[in-house]
Amino acid sequence: MNKYWPKKWHDKIPNFLGEDFFSSFDFIEEEANSNENQTDQPKRIKNNGSSVKVNICESNNQLLCIFRAPGLNLEDVEIDVYDKTLEIIGTVSVDHKGLSPIHMELYQGPIIRKVQLPYPAHHDKIEAAYQDGYLYVWLHRLIRSKETRQKLAIKNFEENKDTSHDL
Repeated sequence: MNKYWPKKWHDKIPNFLGEDFFSSFDFIEEEANSNENQTDQPKRIKNNGSSVKVNICESNNQLLCIFRAPGLNLEDVEIDVYDKTLEIIGTVSVDHKGLSPIHMELYQGPIIRKVQLPYPAHHDKIEAAYQDGYLYVWLHRLIRSKETRQKLAIKNFEENKDTSHDL
């Protein structure tokens, strides 16, 4: 746990909230002690995608998203764009060249990273390249023309009271 937090802290704090209150925090000290005893074992880190950093650059109607993803298995990568969101799904693995790992801090396993884009992009005009641990993804801005917009005929609900429509 914290080096400033006293050992057996629940014995040193007055019992003004009741013994049952402080006993519910015993798991914190137990977890800290178990982590101290496992320093020589490889650590598994749960990844939420935050380890995959991204830069987004813009030029006219194009976006370039650069992801830092060393060890990315290119066969597993899926790239999808919907609305104003870019999603990268893949797997990261490090080749140990036949050696047995003793200590592991580099993340290995599945990654999912969603990035909010400044504007919608085409899902069918995606280009990607991978070099030196960086995934480059080029996107093209989705520009909707007035011709593709369709006017929707809106019915007056008050006039159609006799017909039963489920909304």
